[in-house]
Amino acid sequence: MRWSQTLVPLLLISGAACGAGTTAAGTTSTLNPEDTSSSDSMFPIWGDEARARGYSIPLPFGVNVSYMNMRQNINVESISLTGLQVGGMPIPDDMFNIGVGDTRQRSKTENLRLDMWVFPFLNVYGILGHTKGSSVSNISVDADPSKYDAGTIFHPNPDHIIAQAVHAGYESGALQDLDFKLNFEGTTYGAGVTLAGGYGNWFTILDTNYTQTSFDILDGKISALVVSPRVGYRFEMPGIAGPSHLSLWVGTMYQDVQQEFKGNLSDLNLPSALDSVVEDGRFDVKQHLTSPWNMLVGAQYEITQNFNVLTEIGFNERNSFFIAGEYRF
Repeated sequence: MRWSQTLVPLLLISGAACGAGTTAAGTTSTLNPEDTSSSDSMFPIWGDEARARGYSIPLPFGVNVSYMNMRQNINVESISLTGLQVGGMPIPDDMFNIGVGDTRQRSKTENLRLDMWVFPFLNVYGILGHTKGSSVSNISVDADPSKYDAGTIFHPNPDHIIAQAVHAGYESGALQDLDFKLNFEGTTYGAGVTLAGGYGNWFTILDTNYTQTSFDILDGKISALVVSPRVGYRFEMPGIAGPSHLSLWVGTMYQDVQQEFKGNLSDLNLPSALDSVVEDGRFDVKQHLTSPWNMLVGAQYEITQNFNVLTEIGFNERNSFFIAGEYRF
């Protein structure tokens, strides 16, 4: 069977926790191109026909365990605080003018993925994972005392007094260059599909998945859509159990992540001196990724027909490191 006739279906997935912006990627192993034996499983559908024509078909089922470390820049459009109070008296929600500078987000994600080749060119999978990370925004806080009537000497307006104090703190620099930090962790789950094919030693992959993440400090769930096209080349290599393969690829990743995060200020581990102020306080952060796209380079080595390991690095606007091990059966 000529090598130029083989199909190289590699599976790359992206599991995310992207409100935190987290993603992961993985590949499945493929059989030796000379191995055209049939499988006991009915999957993939049309698998026996593909083998009869000389195509290399991976084992139908896979279990993948992965780890991803990711860093990316975030553009925060606004941070609003509501429900604050001083001495039991509510502070107007529109009192504070919060300016936001640079924001850097870091996250670590561990994923478990189960997948199945439905057809020789189509894989479906489910993801379950855990994400932990943080984002730090450089902020400044100011207020405009002229918005509030000063009152009288005997009955001063507390809103005017608070606004004066905040503005004085801003002017002195005490309320500038502050770190607004969100520490988060949560559970990610989702599903995706991968289309794969190739000609000769070349292969191409298009992966799409949708995930949701429930974070401990945020209301509701954060959703993410990730699309990752890749193209690569597979080399024949010696292995511990006979001929094996090394696959190298380049690609890109697009992330569309829910961009508004809401929660209770009491969940942010603020200084205890602020407990009475933020007891019923809420935060609302609106933001977007600096760039939804980044570049990828990766490699996969088939240790045996059943086991493979892979790694992938992301760079440009989003920096990431990914490593995974997989068992196929």
